[in-house]
Amino acid sequence: MTQPEPTIAPVLSTNPTYEPAAVPPSHLENPSHLSGDLSTVYETDRTIDWILSNDYSRITLQFPDELLGDSTRVEKGLQDGLRRSGKKSSSVEEGVESLEIASDKPSKERKVYILADTSYGSCCVDEVAAEHAAADCIVHYGRACLSPTNRLPVLHVFTTLPLDLQALIASFLEIFPDKSTPVILTSSLPYASHISVVHSALVEAGYTDLFATSIIHSPSSPIPNRTCPSADTISTHHIFHIDQPLTSLILTLSALTSSTSLQIYDPKSKTTTASVASRLLRRRYALLSHIRASGVFGILINTLSSNNYLSTITTLQALLAKHYKKSYLVTVGKLNPAKLANFAEVEVWIVVGCWESAVVDEKREMWRPVVTPWEVSAALGAGEGADVDGWRGDWEAFTTKVEEFEAARGEVDDEEDDEDESEPPVFDLRTGRYISSSQPMRAPKTSIAITSEEKGSTAVTTTQKDKSLTTMINNQISPAAEYLQQKRGWKGLGSDFAEVEYDKDGNEVWRGGEGALVEQGRKGVARGYVVHKEDDRT
Repeated sequence: MTQPEPTIAPVLSTNPTYEPAAVPPSHLENPSHLSGDLSTVYETDRTIDWILSNDYSRITLQFPDELLGDSTRVEKGLQDGLRRSGKKSSSVEEGVESLEIASDKPSKERKVYILADTSYGSCCVDEVAAEHAAADCIVHYGRACLSPTNRLPVLHVFTTLPLDLQALIASFLEIFPDKSTPVILTSSLPYASHISVVHSALVEAGYTDLFATSIIHSPSSPIPNRTCPSADTISTHHIFHIDQPLTSLILTLSALTSSTSLQIYDPKSKTTTASVASRLLRRRYALLSHIRASGVFGILINTLSSNNYLSTITTLQALLAKHYKKSYLVTVGKLNPAKLANFAEVEVWIVVGCWESAVVDEKREMWRPVVTPWEVSAALGAGEGADVDGWRGDWEAFTTKVEEFEAARGEVDDEEDDEDESEPPVFDLRTGRYISSSQPMRAPKTSIAITSEEKGSTAVTTTQKDKSLTTMINNQISPAAEYLQQKRGWKGLGSDFAEVEYDKDGNEVWRGGEGALVEQGRKGVARGYVVHKEDDRT
């Protein structure tokens, strides 16, 4: 049964009682999250060679949350390796030159920094945080979207995870008993090094039509960042994916396997399940009707390092303005329902991020729908038939294809608009109702009243038909200001203790007594708050 959509914004206040944080046991203070030798898993030798060969002096290490337990050990290993490598001489002549007494040339100091918290998703390279340390390069660990960066060179270390080969082969034989079945073998990046071994084992088992993918830095590939069969044969292959893929990847792979299947192998449970992408697709396509009926959009910046994200924002703003829809540009860092619920006037959020974060797995927790630029372009007609690359963040292709489609269709003649109605309603298929506020930026209709006076002179009065559009900022209609004026119950600090009214022009008129005195609230740091006066929570 479909859950009803919320009608009011969620309550953002929290319980003021704070419980002390659990202290981990002493033997778990520095756990190793990955099995195997640290230098092998984190490829410290390759990292040191890369740093020395490019002569980098300020290095930043970016770890996801699940690998932070190993960050200090990796940093120490790199520091020790860089010191040892700096003392080595590549030849006898260099060793003799280093003994010159008169030489005052200091040895180059190299500093390594750990990025413990990224600005956006952990899959993206955080160039913003790295520039705070004036870094020369970034070493990115763990799962990565491999989106091209703008400013800093990047070395990706995928930190290979262990895989039970025998259990995987047994599960594969059970799912595909016919050994002539065409199958594409792919996986998440931490398991990518096992693909060639799995392919060889299955070939020895008798399978004749297997394709083993390899890593490439191309998010616009049919299988993002992977090699794949030719375009005319890829739809005939089944896909066997190692590790649970993200929602965006499930939608992308399901589009390739519309006539076959997508099988997902879980290395932890050692089981294989078929993807249930049909339910996800129905949910995403249902959002198209909601996009058409919405009038206020929030363009949510979820990356500052991927190429072409600025051109995508410009294209979205122009596309929404052409359809008389208002857009606001917002950046909030990592997404969560509480952050987005602060902007209750926004009806639909558009995420501009990497291809992995383009589809937000909201699970009905978000106050408003979160969609992708491609879904907006398809809903408003700009991307329909333009062969835009689906739910992925191939922003350069997105902008190009939308512009080509608009040029082919031609400019819309303003004279075709209905002059008798300034804002024709839009029928929402999800609610079965007509929506009259889907185009808030359309010019409001005015009426002219002519009145006669005693001396025969006439006065011309212009009145505005749509009184909901009276809030203007810099001669621009502001739906957010209108929402603040008419719908928000909290108007600011002190408004709870004074009566606030509005005159006919929309200006605030304060009546009643003064507000209450401001009292000191909680203070302290996250690990120990001081509540009220003497109640100390640590």
